[in-house]
Amino acid sequence: MNSATYNRCSIMVKVALFAVPLLALFCVYIIGVAGSSTNSAAEPVEAIRRVIVDVDAGPDDAWALFHLLSDPSVRVEAISCVKGNANVTNVARNVLRVLTALGKQSEIPVYLGSNEPLITPEPPSSANGGFFGSDGFSDIEFPDLPDPDMTLLRTSTLNDLNNLIEQYANEITIIQLGPLTNLALLFNVFPETRHRIREVFIMGGNRHGVGNTEKAAEFNFYSDPEAAHIVINKYEGNITVLPWETASRENLVANQTWRFEVLGSASHPVIQILNPVEKKPLGENDNWMPCDLLVAMAFTHPELVTEAKRYRADVELHGWLTRGQLVLDHMNEGQGDMVIIDNMDNERIVQMLVGLANSNTS
Repeated sequence: MNSATYNRCSIMVKVALFAVPLLALFCVYIIGVAGSSTNSAAEPVEAIRRVIVDVDAGPDDAWALFHLLSDPSVRVEAISCVKGNANVTNVARNVLRVLTALGKQSEIPVYLGSNEPLITPEPPSSANGGFFGSDGFSDIEFPDLPDPDMTLLRTSTLNDLNNLIEQYANEITIIQLGPLTNLALLFNVFPETRHRIREVFIMGGNRHGVGNTEKAAEFNFYSDPEAAHIVINKYEGNITVLPWETASRENLVANQTWRFEVLGSASHPVIQILNPVEKKPLGENDNWMPCDLLVAMAFTHPELVTEAKRYRADVELHGWLTRGQLVLDHMNEGQGDMVIIDNMDNERIVQMLVGLANSNTS
């Protein structure tokens, strides 16, 4: 081998020795970028929690919707309306008002559900409406706001909800904020649906026989006891319940001064709608109790739940004094499919509320 040939071979070896590791490093980089890209695309999909929210809106329902629709990890696939705080048309109008304030009125399908309980006659109510007036929003007029577009409402409720649950089998959580009529009807008309729901969260019922209607029942269960009975007995998955007694805990209610001077000072359009709606019915010494908001927060942030117990449960249908009461099997605490939320982290809830009130609408 002459010197020229030797020099060429030496250069080629050096180039090879340098290029091979560089090529390997480049391949690792490409694979890493591809893997990273794949993971970053997959993670948000996996993190998304799909929900159908059933409401009888109600400003407490509005707070829950506000929270759920502001959480980037939650995708509200549909909102179904049921008679409760008002007739189903007024409930839907209140929902659309909230969605319009959030700029989401064309993004989330809103369904008209049942306007009466499974068995009639329904419980008597005041001719002047319930606690939040005849329209569920304290009969407040909003002359500076456009009327909600009621043509956006959908009426093929059970069929569409069944199709949605079938499309996302075992992915959708039902968040139940009003009487359980719509969900009971769904289970009866499409029995297979109850096996495709991921879990159910309920604001309603009671765990110590303390209610807010008649003598021993909570409003949502009392409004349609048969529906609550069907849901609890036919659904075999996990049910998480935030009962009336928990919503009434001293550490989970707020005084009016904080509600209206701190939260109420925010300029967010949803807050400006809810300020007069909530202020009108409250008496001088009444506390602010955002019941539905608490169960929505327990869903999005389970770490907020500080006390909970598991039970078997049923609903009283025949008791003269206790119709609609949620009855827990206290003798076998720790068994069953129902988790009762007994307490939550109030300090964290306050922080989240302040952040929600001051969030932007973009």
